Amino acid sequence: MINCHGLLLIGCMLLSSCKSQEPGTPDNQLPKIEVNYTADNISKFPNPERGFYKFSKIDLATGKEGLSQSLLTSYRKHNITLVMRMFYLKQFRDKPLSQVVLDEIERDFATARRSGVKLIVRFAYSEAKEEPDAPLNIVLQHLDQLKPVLQKNRDVIAIVQAGFIGAWGEWYYTSNNLNNGGARHKIIKKLLEAVPTKRCIQLRTPAYKHEYFKRSTPLTFQEAFKDTEIARVGHHNDCFLASSTDYGTYINPKADKAFLNKDCLFVPIGGETCPPDGVDPATSLQAQSEMRQLRWSYLNEDYYQAVNDIWKLDGGMENIIRDLGYRFQLTSGEYSNKVKPGGIFKARITVKNLGYAPLYNPRLVELILVNSQSDEKYRLRINSIEARFWQPAVSSEVKIEGGLPADIAAGSYKLYLNLPDPEESLYSNPAYSIRLANSNMWEEATGYNNLNVSIDVSPDHESESYTGDCIFEKIK
Repeated sequence: MINCHGLLLIGCMLLSSCKSQEPGTPDNQLPKIEVNYTADNISKFPNPERGFYKFSKIDLATGKEGLSQSLLTSYRKHNITLVMRMFYLKQFRDKPLSQVVLDEIERDFATARRSGVKLIVRFAYSEAKEEPDAPLNIVLQHLDQLKPVLQKNRDVIAIVQAGFIGAWGEWYYTSNNLNNGGARHKIIKKLLEAVPTKRCIQLRTPAYKHEYFKRSTPLTFQEAFKDTEIARVGHHNDCFLASSTDYGTYINPKADKAFLNKDCLFVPIGGETCPPDGVDPATSLQAQSEMRQLRWSYLNEDYYQAVNDIWKLDGGMENIIRDLGYRFQLTSGEYSNKVKPGGIFKARITVKNLGYAPLYNPRLVELILVNSQSDEKYRLRINSIEARFWQPAVSSEVKIEGGLPADIAAGSYKLYLNLPDPEESLYSNPAYSIRLANSNMWEEATGYNNLNVSIDVSPDHESESYTGDCIFEKIK
């Protein structure tokens, strides 16, 4: 039996402490241990698919070098796990993509995988107002060609931005009359077919999503995180706080932001700043307030530098670095601590999201038992827990019930919470696992979060026998 639901955010963190409850308690309760966890509200550390990103670009099939593994690895040392990769297709405005292009894109994905980062992907034909883009039939043909590469490499794709239309793929300055409802509709449709169903695309303005779906209301809880089209369309804003409408991002700023406040509980939003026009440069307080209101997951670290520098000078940049995207913190836990082989194990964990945003890509939730003497490991994967519902400024209670294997060796076991990437290629790589914002929990070598409890397994314990099918499995 598994339950996960949101509660109101509750008060301050307590210092770490534990207490045991012995057998014989009312209503046949199991022996258990309760823990109040120590918060870490200061440390900044890398976590997947969130935070500041680094920008990079390549003009494909021109002999330019691809992504550098050493450079990407150095980004992680500065808490960067996202890289925006602009793929320019300037040589192919009037013809199919060559195999050279597809191979170059493939190599960049492979480099990202080796380096422990994910890519924000965008394709474009132009990086200046005066440069042409491509006609619609070419765009659609290229998306058909790109589909196998995108599908194959979904593990290291964080998000795909719509791109293709106009300078920088920002859906403006088009030379082929692509910035109209008919062309936009066809490109969005083809993008949603080409991009893996477990990944979102992002559109440049809320109006484009309203137009495509003929709907101006945000996603609901019941619609969220499905493989439907509407649940896979998020937003990017490349002129954050730069004018009264963010350079046309908003038609009606008040209404559009109210929409994003709800919609972006379930789809990703991010982008970059740009030179202010008609407004004073935003302070870090303005930025933090807006990012929290609109649920921002990521931001360009280098552009627009003058605005970013203001946030450093006024003292708010450290908060933004820490809180962009999700930031999960355990407040308390309650665990069965004396269990017989084949017996029932229960856990109840309260997790708080201190960040601006929820997760936007799938994430596994697992409990790991490790024998203190032999290092044998057992895993309980809780598939029905949706960590993407751990929303910002909310505490969520997770209840877990499972069983120990009948043949598990007696002994003392450490208990861990594991939040790995669900993709097989990344599952065992700790660079892609989520670290909790608590003291004395993170194990860098494994990517596990130590719950700081010991589970005593012995046939002498009088715990209930487990009769279900949610059983810890041995990790080989």
